[in-house]
Amino acid sequence: MSKNKVTGIILAGGASRRMGRDKGLTEFRGKQLVKYALEVLTPLCGEILISSNNISEYQKFGYQIVVDEYKKIGPMGGIYSSLRKSTTKQNLVISCDTPFLTTELLEFVLVNSDNYEIVVPEHGNSFIETLAGYYSSEIISHLERLIIRKDYKLLNLFKEVKFKSIKVDTFSGYSKDLFKNLNTLNDLLENSDP
Repeated sequence: MSKNKVTGIILAGGASRRMGRDKGLTEFRGKQLVKYALEVLTPLCGEILISSNNISEYQKFGYQIVVDEYKKIGPMGGIYSSLRKSTTKQNLVISCDTPFLTTELLEFVLVNSDNYEIVVPEHGNSFIETLAGYYSSEIISHLERLIIRKDYKLLNLFKEVKFKSIKVDTFSGYSKDLFKNLNTLNDLLENSDP
């Protein structure tokens, strides 16, 4: 699959209440969290969008910043606004606080996306990773309907589109740490040693 046909979307617009500061700009093992997301997406994506309302701080990375059209509705707002700016049908959406995610895992999701509108990893006891997946820009109208209804749950969106979750427990590079979120300063400290 040509990387020019894939857009990477990094969700860096969260309130970061538990971290107490902008999560994507927080340093972890010597670099800002958003840089891990950029490194993971770059080999697969011809274009990368950063979803954030903090334009001035994120502009320095040299990518297009997408501001939420609908404020304070969580990840759905960032996904909706970013898909509207994306110039490709195929999009990989990840959050900025999962530094252990790998390009190989996202590529595995991407190659399993044929004929589906959303494809996300599933592991463990049916645990679905909503923010490490493939999202087609053809779902924009479904997102709009849910937003108008004030239903901001991504799992409810999945019921309305061609959705697939793929088991990744047997994926060669699998580790439960792949999806580990760093939400607090304590999380940063606990995971600071490689």
